[in-house]
Amino acid sequence: MFKSRLFLELFSALMLVIAVLASAMWLFTVPLVERKAYEIELEASRTILDNVFEMAAKMAGRLDETRDITLKSFEGQLRTAVTLAVGLIEGVEARRARGEIGEDDVKRLAWETLRTVKWGNDDYIWVSDYAAHILSHPDPRWYDHDVSTIKDEAGENIIPRVIEIARKAGEGSTVYDWTRLGSTKPSRKISYFRDLPRLGIVVGAGAYLDDVDAEVERRRVRAIDDMRRALREIRIARTGYAYVFDAANNMIIHPNSNIEGTEFTARSDPKTGAPIAGELRAVADGDQPLHYMWDKPSDPGNYVYEKISWVRHFKEFDWYIASSVYVDELKSSSEELSRRILAITGGIGALAALLGGFGLWRLVQPLRSLAVTAARVSGGDLDARTGIRRADEIGVLAETFDAMVARVGENVGLLEERVRARTDQLQRANADLEGAIVAEQRSQARLAEVEARQRLILDAIPAAIAYLGPDEHFRFVNRAWSELVDKPKEAIVGQPLQPVIGRAAYATLAEPLARTRGGGVVNLEYAFQNRAGRRIVTANTVIPQIGAAGEVLGIFVLTRDVTDERETERRIFEAEHLKAIGQLSGGLAHDFNNLLSIIIGNLATAREKYADVEGFVAYVEPAERAARRGADLTSRLLSFARRQPMRTEQIEVAALLAEIGMLLRRSLPHTIDVVLEAEGGRHDFWIVTDHVQLERAVVNLALNARDALPDGGRIRLVCRRLGTEDLGDWDEPVPAGRWIEIAVADDGQGFPEGALARAFEPFYTTKKMGSGLGLAMVWGFVKQSQGFIRIVSAAGRGATVSLLFAETDPVPDAPLIDAASSDGEALFPGEMALVVEDDDDVRRMALEQMVGLGFAVIEAESGEEALSLIEGIADIRVVLSDVVMPGLSGLDLARRLRETRPEIAVVLVTGFARAETPTDLPDVPILAKPWEKDELIAALATAMRARGDEEKERGR
Repeated sequence: MFKSRLFLELFSALMLVIAVLASAMWLFTVPLVERKAYEIELEASRTILDNVFEMAAKMAGRLDETRDITLKSFEGQLRTAVTLAVGLIEGVEARRARGEIGEDDVKRLAWETLRTVKWGNDDYIWVSDYAAHILSHPDPRWYDHDVSTIKDEAGENIIPRVIEIARKAGEGSTVYDWTRLGSTKPSRKISYFRDLPRLGIVVGAGAYLDDVDAEVERRRVRAIDDMRRALREIRIARTGYAYVFDAANNMIIHPNSNIEGTEFTARSDPKTGAPIAGELRAVADGDQPLHYMWDKPSDPGNYVYEKISWVRHFKEFDWYIASSVYVDELKSSSEELSRRILAITGGIGALAALLGGFGLWRLVQPLRSLAVTAARVSGGDLDARTGIRRADEIGVLAETFDAMVARVGENVGLLEERVRARTDQLQRANADLEGAIVAEQRSQARLAEVEARQRLILDAIPAAIAYLGPDEHFRFVNRAWSELVDKPKEAIVGQPLQPVIGRAAYATLAEPLARTRGGGVVNLEYAFQNRAGRRIVTANTVIPQIGAAGEVLGIFVLTRDVTDERETERRIFEAEHLKAIGQLSGGLAHDFNNLLSIIIGNLATAREKYADVEGFVAYVEPAERAARRGADLTSRLLSFARRQPMRTEQIEVAALLAEIGMLLRRSLPHTIDVVLEAEGGRHDFWIVTDHVQLERAVVNLALNARDALPDGGRIRLVCRRLGTEDLGDWDEPVPAGRWIEIAVADDGQGFPEGALARAFEPFYTTKKMGSGLGLAMVWGFVKQSQGFIRIVSAAGRGATVSLLFAETDPVPDAPLIDAASSDGEALFPGEMALVVEDDDDVRRMALEQMVGLGFAVIEAESGEEALSLIEGIADIRVVLSDVVMPGLSGLDLARRLRETRPEIAVVLVTGFARAETPTDLPDVPILAKPWEKDELIAALATAMRARGDEEKERGR
C-alpha cells in the first residue's frame, strides 16, 4: 500500500487538512469555552449571594411583622383589662348609689381589688380622678398620691395630658416614660384609658414597650441562628462559602467557628496591604467583585492564592453579606473542559486519519488491480478478470473493462447478476424504510401518551397552574386555574393576562410580575369575589423560567385556594381570645364566691339567732337578696369561664324544648308566636349536660329574640341532627361524630353592625339595661359541656343562635335519693365533724352552721393539719373541706381518707369548682360556694348515707 505514489500523495494532503481544521477548532473554541465556563461559575457565586441576601430580607420582613403583631396583642390585652375594670367599678358604684354599700366599701371593693390585678410582666390597672389624684395603683409611691406634677422628657405633665385626651375623646392611648414596679428607672410605656364622666375618673392600663422589644429580639436571635445553619450548608465550587459581618467588622456568621464572633479589622489583604474589611465594604452592591490574596486550608499561612468575593449591603441590619471562592476553583471546570476538548480533538483527528487512510486504500487498491489486469490483457490473456465488485465509479470501470474482455454471452450473465444484486439491495432498503416508519409511529404514540398523562396530572392536582410567555399571553392553564377564573381553557390560552383576570387583579400583579421578569420568585396573597359572590383568598407564587443565558423565557403562576385556612385561623384566634377573658373572669368570680359565702352564711345565722328582734328581718332580707344577686352574677362569670359547677344528667332535648315553649308562650306577648321544630318527633334527641343551665341558656336566647321583635314576630325552637356536611361553620373545628343542634331563631332586627364580633364578650351589651353576661354565660356553659356555638345574623333579617352537643344513647333512669330538709332543730346530734378551710372567715361561718346542725366540730386551716387531727381523733364522722388550699388540696385529702379512714364521710366545697365529681370519688358531693343551708344538709345526708351503705356491705 505504501508503494503506491497516488496513495502517499492523497494521504499527505488529508493529514494536512485534518491538522489545519484541528488547529482552527482549538484556537476558536477552547479560549471561548474557558472564558464562558469561568463567567458561569463566577455568576453562580453571585447568584448564591443574591439568594442569601433574599433570605436575610425575608427574615427582616418577618421581624417587622412580629413586632406589629406583638404590639397589637398588647393593645388588645389593655382594652380587655380596662373593660373589665370599668365593669367592676360601675357595678360597685351602682351598689353604692342604691345604698347597699358605703364610701369605704367602694374603696375596698373597687380600688383595693384593682390594685391586686396584674398580668403579663407586672402590668396593672390604674385609676385617677380629674385632679390627677391616683385612686388605685399597685405601686405605694403613687397610690393615693397627687401625680399632676410628674413630667416627661419634653416637660409636659403626663397624667393631666392623659386626662385631657380621655375627657375629649372618651378613650384613647398614648406613649410616655414611667417606672416599672420595683424599679426607679423610667421605661417607655403605652397606656390605653377610658373616661367615666359620671364618676369623674379615668381608668387605664399599660404595658412596657421593652417587653415588645424583648420578644422581637428573641425572634431575631432565633432567625440569625437559622440563617447561620443555612449558610454553613452552602458551598460555592468545592470550598467556597458565604459569610456575614456588620459595619463594626464583627464576623456574625462564618463556617469557621474560630473566626465567627470575632472582630477582624486588623486582617489585611496581602495583595494591597489594606484592611480586608474596608475593601469588602468598598465593593458592596457594586458590579465587580473584590480580588485578593489568601491562604488555603491545605497550605495555611501562604497567602498566594487569589480569591474573589461578591458583597451585598443589607441596610435593614447594617450587615454585609459576602461570598468567597478561590479563582483556581472557578477555573478548574474550564480547564477540565479544555482538556477534554483537546482529547476529543485528538481522537477525532486520529479517527479521521484512520478512516481517511482506509478510504484512500479502498480507492487506490482497485485502480492498481485494473492496471495489473490491463497489463495481462495487453499480454494476450483474454480470460483475465479484475475481480472487482463495487458500486462506485471504479466498480463501473472494472465491470466495463471485464465486459469488453468477456464477450457478449459473458456480458449478458454479468448484467443479470447485477440486476439480481440491485433488486436484493432495493428490497433491503424498503424493509429498512418500513422499520423506520413503524419506529417513528411508535415514538409519536408514546409522546402523545406522555403529553396526555402530564395534562391529566396537572388537571388533577389541587393547585391552579398557569404559564405566561414573555409577552404576558397565556400559553397553558390547568383545569383548576380555569375553574378559579370561571372561564374555559379555550377562552384563556393565547389571550393576554389583563382581560382574563380583570383590571383590579392585574394592578395587584403588575409589580410582582415585574420583579419576576427580573429573575426573582414572588409570593403574595390576593382576595376577590367570584361570580357567586363568595370571597376567595388565594396564595400565589410567581416563578420565572430562566434560560441558559440567564434570560426569562416565561412565567409560571401557581395559585392555591386558602380561604378555609384563613377562616380557620380567624376562628381559632377568636376562641383563644374568649378563653383568655374567661380565665380572668373566673378568677374574679372565685374570689367573690368566698366573700359571698361569708356574707350569706353569717346572714342566715343572724336570721336564726335574732329573728325575734323587732325590725331585724327588714334589714337582713335586702342584704340576703343583694348577696344572692351577687352569687348569681358570679355564677354567670363562672359559666362564661367554664368553671361553673355542672350537675350533668341525661336529657331528652325535644321534650325539654316543648316545656320551655309552653313557658315562653305564657310569658311572651301575644304578638310573638313560639314554634317548636323537632325533626323525627320527641323522645329521640338525648344529650348529657346540666339540665338547669341548658334551660337557662335557651330561655336567655329566647328573651334576646323577644327584644329583637318589638313589633311581634315568630321565635323558632329547633332541634335536629347534623350530618357530616354541616360541621364546618362553627366557632371551632368540630370532630366527626353524632351531634345534636339546638337553635333559637327569630325574624327580627338581627345583630347591629359590629356587635356580632363581640357578642360573647362579658359586660358587652347593646341594651340600655343589662349586665352583658347573657351570651357570655351561654358560651361558657356550651364550652363547659364540650360543645360548640355559632351565630348567623343579618341586619333586618333576623338571627339564629345554634348550640351543638354530642348525642348519646338513652339509659334507664337511676333511682332518686330523698333530699334532707331542716326544720330548725339539730339533725345530727352528737356526731363529730372536722371543718377544713384556709380562709378564716369562711371557716368560722361553716363552723357555726355545723354546730347549729348538732355536730361537735373541730377545725383545721390546711389539709396537712386535718390529717394529723384525723390520725389522733377516732370519733370523727364527717369532714367538710375546701377543694383549693395551699399544700394538700381537698381532693387529695379525700383520696387519703379513702385509703386510711374509709368510714369517714367527706363533703367538698369550692368557689372554683370542677365540672363534675371525680370518677375515683363518686360518693363525695361537691358543694358550690356560696351555699344555702338546705344544700349543706342535703350534701351531708348524701355523703353520710353513702358511707353507711358501704359499711353495711362490708359487714356482710
